[in-house]
Amino acid sequence: MHQASLLAPVVLLATLAAQSPEPLRWLDLDGDTARQVTVRREAGKYLGHPTTVLLPDGKTILCVHPEGHGKGPIVLQRSSDGGRTWSGPLPVPENWATSLETPTIHRIVDRAAKARLVLFSGLHPIRSSISTDEGATWTPLAPIGDFGGIVAMASVVALANGTHAAFFHDDGRMFRPGGKRSQFTVYQTISADGGLTWQSPTVVWTGTDLDLCEPGVVRSPDGKRLAMLLRENSRKRGAHLCISTDEAVTWSTPRELPPVLCGDRHVGGYGPDGRLLLSFRDMSPTSPTRGDWVAWVGTFDDLDAGRDGQYRVRLARNWRGTDCAYPGVEVLPDGTFVATTYGHWEPGQSPFVRSVLLRLDELDALAQRPAPTFDRPSEAVVPVARAGKWAQRHEADIAKAKKGNHRIVFLGDSITEGWNGAGKEVWEDTWAPRQVLNAGVGGDRTQHVLWRLDNGLLEALAGNGNDVRAVVVMIGTNNSNGADHPASEIADGIVAVVQRLRRGLPTTKVLLLAVFPRGERPNAQRDKCATASRLAFATLAGDAMVQCRDLGPTFLGTDGTIAKDMMPDQLHLSPVAYRRWADAMLADLDAMAK
Repeated sequence: MHQASLLAPVVLLATLAAQSPEPLRWLDLDGDTARQVTVRREAGKYLGHPTTVLLPDGKTILCVHPEGHGKGPIVLQRSSDGGRTWSGPLPVPENWATSLETPTIHRIVDRAAKARLVLFSGLHPIRSSISTDEGATWTPLAPIGDFGGIVAMASVVALANGTHAAFFHDDGRMFRPGGKRSQFTVYQTISADGGLTWQSPTVVWTGTDLDLCEPGVVRSPDGKRLAMLLRENSRKRGAHLCISTDEAVTWSTPRELPPVLCGDRHVGGYGPDGRLLLSFRDMSPTSPTRGDWVAWVGTFDDLDAGRDGQYRVRLARNWRGTDCAYPGVEVLPDGTFVATTYGHWEPGQSPFVRSVLLRLDELDALAQRPAPTFDRPSEAVVPVARAGKWAQRHEADIAKAKKGNHRIVFLGDSITEGWNGAGKEVWEDTWAPRQVLNAGVGGDRTQHVLWRLDNGLLEALAGNGNDVRAVVVMIGTNNSNGADHPASEIADGIVAVVQRLRRGLPTTKVLLLAVFPRGERPNAQRDKCATASRLAFATLAGDAMVQCRDLGPTFLGTDGTIAKDMMPDQLHLSPVAYRRWADAMLADLDAMAK
């Protein structure tokens, strides 16, 4: 939190407090491109986790972010017009490239009114870099002590005695050298000299029942209370809140916040009328905007009392799981909020850094309109192209399809493409005589297959030179990686592929295969793929032109394991496995291709 943002005028605060609370109103700014400013974007490069600071002129904003997911070279950019345009990367010390964690930036004014910008980079040891000329030049990163932590410093606040408190967390691994993962602990450290040196950290909270982390601290408008919002990393509970009434000397026991504030990395600022805006990643399991970048608007008293507040605003739709929204929030003198964060703002594209500009009176006007509906088609059903040699492979497949004389088509990812590799002998023996076209492309997800179908492949297959009687579809395993897609979204993508084939080739039958099992032993990813397949099968059960088959048991041992002679990496098939695959579906395909 930046203190300059949090001590804004509170002209209407008493009036707001006296009003009876009304039900929370949902708003949606996604798609309002006039508010969006691209801070930095580079094709194919992961850009994420920015923080910002507003300088005293009320219009210059600095933004720092890593080139990578958390760790990576730190980039510094400047906006001289209140976030409406941004410079490219600026010169920085050479060792900023050695950052191992999300950088944060804060402006700290000491007791002698000397201002410094302090940039922090975490893990062990926490390091800082200092500028005394408002960001024009910087010292190299140097340790602030023999301690480490994660997201350091998530918040820095000025205390009444002229010192500053900074807050971070650790999970046992980084606080001391050689640490091992244990219980989450939230720390604070004090600087009495404007950020030049920092005291040994003290514990704000620690426990085994919750994984509280990434503290975001905001001061009440009357200056008497500090509120610390905390992410709950295990996802067993929602975000939590602690209160201090004695300038961070002691903190209350954490209590859970309402679901509307369930999220990660809360950062905020006050509008001219005293209302508080908090920006964060939405992680509420029941929210229609889960995984998106959102804001909450209410009062500090709403926060303290556990009320829902006034507004819940989607700032931007995130298209890849929950990977977005480590935000910076600055408030310009005219009341404009400049909220800045990263996310997958376009389907299938690398994440980039974006700002959204808004005013609270604009939200008030928007609230007079009909309530939004949050239609959330997943990335899995939106056709997306890939870059690089993939485009060449796509054009090659179209060329093969246009040559004609195809009765059966295999469509999928690297497992299907593998008929050209480990499965080549089986292909020549079994499939080549049956006039089969292999259109599997390694790395593809459902959205990539959809794009290929829509951009030439389906048209070529439907051409006069072909008589496609059957298409074998096995796709979705790449969608299951990490938290990118839950099983329901993978199922939607699989169904979308089949339905697109059915529309483009209405007399062609589809043999839909369950996503093959992966991993040596039963595991969560294997379960996700299996669930996605079952959901897709159920959706397509009424289509007589679609046959659904689960061939997974073909590759499993009696104990559910996958042997390396079947799948050397527990994902891709061996020659023996390709033979089993062919034998398992040969009768179905011969019947379908008659």
